[in-house]
Amino acid sequence: MKHVSTLAVSLRWGEGDEEPVGRLATRDGKTYVEFDDAFLASGRLLSWFLRTPRPGVLQGPDAPFSGLHGVFDDSLPDGWGRLLIHRRAAASKINPLSLTPLDMLACMGEWAMGALVYRPESEEPVETGAIDLDQIATQSRQVLTGAPEALFPTLLRVGGSPGGARPKAVVCRDDQSGALIHGALVAPEGWSHWLVKFRGKDDPADIGPIEQAYAGMARAAGLTLPPTRLLPSGSPKTPAYFAAQRFDRVGPAGRLHLHSACGHLHADFRQPSLDYKTLMILTFQLTKDHRQVVEMFRRAAFNLFAHNRDDHGRQFAYLMDRTGSWSLAPAYDLTYADGPGGEHSTAILGEGRDPGERHLRAMATEFSIPPADVTGIIDQVRGAVDRWRDFAEDNGVGRTSRSRIGAVIAPRRAGKKP
Repeated sequence: MKHVSTLAVSLRWGEGDEEPVGRLATRDGKTYVEFDDAFLASGRLLSWFLRTPRPGVLQGPDAPFSGLHGVFDDSLPDGWGRLLIHRRAAASKINPLSLTPLDMLACMGEWAMGALVYRPESEEPVETGAIDLDQIATQSRQVLTGAPEALFPTLLRVGGSPGGARPKAVVCRDDQSGALIHGALVAPEGWSHWLVKFRGKDDPADIGPIEQAYAGMARAAGLTLPPTRLLPSGSPKTPAYFAAQRFDRVGPAGRLHLHSACGHLHADFRQPSLDYKTLMILTFQLTKDHRQVVEMFRRAAFNLFAHNRDDHGRQFAYLMDRTGSWSLAPAYDLTYADGPGGEHSTAILGEGRDPGERHLRAMATEFSIPPADVTGIIDQVRGAVDRWRDFAEDNGVGRTSRSRIGAVIAPRRAGKKP
């Protein structure tokens, strides 16, 4: 690991298909971007915040992304991945506090989520190989409490790129046998790209089954999700791991540009700074598709009734293909969660502490969603959430978690299943 002062930025759309975007530079604590002339001439929108880019050198705003524009900050991990980078820096005798945003992006290199890639990379490549989920889970727990330096390079490549606080592994999975490998930017024939999550420091032991139960419940509520599944551990005493197929990858080598809502809007995801009304406006501005606005409304209803209050701006994302066409990314990171101070991170018409159906209906009116459609969506979401105990039992959620969550989100069926 070493400090860098400049980085070339490209969009990798597939194997052998890389398009220059520009270059990043840092000087005197400030970060700058200069876009490639050909990319500017293409007229495509890389980010809503940068919807009117111009030639020349642009200074990044001081807040909220430490001098980076949000589109590049989205390439950086938060939580788990950032912890790995900081530990790796310390092991290399570099003060983690001295790392600049460009240093962090250099660590991501071509492993960032989405299609953006950064050069030069500052980490040694890790060879492709089989992965043992139990071993990675154990090593991840060791990192949370202090771990041997030798663990960091592999863990950083295995799961250092995605956002979020929980340890993760980025893997390729054989669609037939279920075998897993890590370290492959291009999936072998018959394999696909997946993201596997592990238990965080404050998570219940059955967090994997809980998230899979929520995924099933969300599909029943009509939300669009990527394929998900539980991957068994090697011990009957250890709950299975939650895995989701990556929606920023297309086939073995294809990629899509991935950009979060908070990155588009330059909103600090660590603060309750967004409203679902804003997300619905952004969705229409990017996609020009009212159906996707309705999908965002459905997610607001689900997060409300399923008590997913950790619904901050990095929990919503958009995908752009090579033509510049934007779409709302599938829903992800759906689980039971209390937000900051018990409130939703994203409010509904300004109400974060105690939003209800009346707020949903008032918001739908502002976006010309017919009342009958609103009623249908709310009824479908409520009906799915009322079946929490069914989804939980089917996916191996423990009795304690079933009861704890059910008492909040499905009290009308509390007496039917333990």
